[in-house]
Amino acid sequence: MNAVHVIALEVSSSSAKCALFSSKQGIIRTVERRLSADVTDGLTQDPDRMTAVALDTLRELVSQIDVPVDAIGLSGTWHSLLLLDQDKLPLHRISTWADLQSAPTAAKARQDKGFVQEFYHKTGCMAHAMYPLFKYWHLTKTSPELTCRARYVSSQIEYLFLKLTGEQAVSRSSAAGSGFFNLHTLHWDQELLDLVGLSEEQLGNLDDAFYVGGLSAAAAQHVGLPSGTPVTVGMPDGALNQVAVGGARQGVMSFSVGTSGALRLALHEPALPDEPSTWCYYLLDGFYLAGAATNATNNVEWFMRNFAGPDQDYTALGQAAAGVDPAKAPLFLPFIYGERCPGWGENRLGGFVGLKPHHGVAEMYYAVLEGILFNLYHCYEILAETAGEPAQILVSGGIMNSKSWLQMASDIFGRELFTTGVKNDSTFGAALVAAAAVSGGADALHELTAKITAAPACQPREVELTKLYRRRYDMYLDVYDSLATVRRY
Repeated sequence: MNAVHVIALEVSSSSAKCALFSSKQGIIRTVERRLSADVTDGLTQDPDRMTAVALDTLRELVSQIDVPVDAIGLSGTWHSLLLLDQDKLPLHRISTWADLQSAPTAAKARQDKGFVQEFYHKTGCMAHAMYPLFKYWHLTKTSPELTCRARYVSSQIEYLFLKLTGEQAVSRSSAAGSGFFNLHTLHWDQELLDLVGLSEEQLGNLDDAFYVGGLSAAAAQHVGLPSGTPVTVGMPDGALNQVAVGGARQGVMSFSVGTSGALRLALHEPALPDEPSTWCYYLLDGFYLAGAATNATNNVEWFMRNFAGPDQDYTALGQAAAGVDPAKAPLFLPFIYGERCPGWGENRLGGFVGLKPHHGVAEMYYAVLEGILFNLYHCYEILAETAGEPAQILVSGGIMNSKSWLQMASDIFGRELFTTGVKNDSTFGAALVAAAAVSGGADALHELTAKITAAPACQPREVELTKLYRRRYDMYLDVYDSLATVRRY
């Protein structure tokens, strides 16, 4: 059987990535471009400039290869909102998951406990400003002239698919993170659409992850590929990260730490705790994804920008933090940008607790790294109780660049951590879905992911160290609980 060659095209919060994948050789070549400040400000993205960078990245990769491309697999971010006019042109910048301007509307909705419970167990989403439903609902109150002009409701990944193919469609996996999608019927929820004044015709056509459109003549000419080349409808990076570590194998948890921190488990049916805390979205092929997402390295970047000084870099500061005695370090609440899971408090306060005169930059940096992991471990405990302890944890993301931070994660979780060795798991996942889309769909995907192997990346050190981290984690929870009702000024 001839090898299938596909290109994965991913646009994240900060970059565009392309990878050429062969079903026989794996990832062969990659290209990456950072998104400049005029494309993204960390909270929003310019839709047309984002698309231009993505297409230029794709063109650059195509110019470097000499094999026929069987398909293009798309990956984007979850929880974004973009309104389009009647000509499907953008009316504003893309509001990403990090844009929490709709916090007042979400907070008001959370005052109705009955609504919160019903919404959570219907959609798998929390009443939180991160979700597009609340972004749109807020705009109907604060910018009614904008929502009145909007003919279509879209997102980052949908707009990229639209510009590549001319079609307006969305995968159920992407839709599941919108707040408009019913987790049980796997369709748009009419009651929720009525709540915010939308009709189903204003949203994209729902399709499975293996649906493909044809590359338009204009896009094909720009990037140097044949017109009609299959393009997958696209999936969110978090879902594709799970695909890349084994797809829908139960018992395998993906654990990624980048701009966001996330934990995910694939299940045969939705799994949500009674009290809203973790989330659950649709994945593909009858599988669901139970998980939790937190702020992560944006806290690190905040610290570096404000405390590290011009002569410090991540490597040097990481080495200094590795020498800190955990028992004598301050604690850090990683909510500088508000909280996602498990408490969903957009206005929750973050910062240092227990700072003393002898604490310096190294101790504070150590506390930031530890606090991010404590937040994730807090989510892990809830997920394990709800969906079961994972048999294996596969780690990826920026944390892989720091051996000491990775070791800290293994010690805090008390678990051996594994890795597939792939640099960008979500990009790899997009390639796997594209290869499967032109080779038989779900069955082909299972064949591809069955070949994925994982190797140990890190294992816990002595038991006493894990016990020390448990004591510090208990202190963290005490502070977390005590600050639950404190609000920002």
